[in-house]
Amino acid sequence: MKKSALFLLLAAVGMAACVTGPYGSSIRFPYFWPGTPGFGGDIDQYRFKEPSGLVFDPKRGMLFVVDDGGLVGEITREGRLVFVKEVPGDLEDITLDPRTGLLYIVVEGEDIILEFDPERREVTRRFPINRAWRGNPNFLEKQTNQYDNGVESLAFVPNPANPEGGTFYAGNQWDPAVVVELLVPLRSSQTPTAEAKIIRVLPVKIDDPAAMYFDPRTRRLNILSDADNILYEVTLEGWLMAQYAFPGNDQEGLARDNEGYLYIAQDNGGIIKIKDLRR
Repeated sequence: MKKSALFLLLAAVGMAACVTGPYGSSIRFPYFWPGTPGFGGDIDQYRFKEPSGLVFDPKRGMLFVVDDGGLVGEITREGRLVFVKEVPGDLEDITLDPRTGLLYIVVEGEDIILEFDPERREVTRRFPINRAWRGNPNFLEKQTNQYDNGVESLAFVPNPANPEGGTFYAGNQWDPAVVVELLVPLRSSQTPTAEAKIIRVLPVKIDDPAAMYFDPRTRRLNILSDADNILYEVTLEGWLMAQYAFPGNDQEGLARDNEGYLYIAQDNGGIIKIKDLRR
């Protein structure tokens, strides 16, 4: 056998040996623990019971947290509580419009996006998500006889050319497990309730996309599969660029601050802080 052919064969065997999913190999996510490795990473001093979403606000230098039990909180990067507020519903993720400082929270089951003003500490508007796509009125399936594992993750992507100031990307947990782009009438409507619409379904296939954030430096979505413990880097067009075996358990929230630290909200309790070594 020629050396070139042998090399290709060995490379193929090596890649097949570490396949973890439909996109091929995953490598260990490059990170380190602040402090003792594997210990002391949980910064949550308030002890949220089921933290399910995170976002970092670079202007305030703070993190916002949502909890499955219907809580919205602001904490420091060391985990100290600034405030906590009750907002009824199964709150699953939170994102930020950096231009206005307003927060957007997705409620699973209802599949509705709440606009939350952190200064007034109250919900100001509601945006129900229209489930339809390409003639199917129930593309994001509404379960009536069992728990509705619906929209689980949410990220706002600013775009000055967009009349609404940007669009949202959302991960639907199951039925089907998809990532969609949503147009929400942030500017064109001033009514208390206005409809959000699916404008695109991304080609990437990820089971249980439970957490995500948008990285403005790479212009990529970082999407975390809770089911597979894998972090995916995905372009805004929906093309997979990298994937990593990711630490933690029941990861449902993900945020990155401006110092390169990642914060992971675990649904079984705890907000883990690690240093992102990708760059």
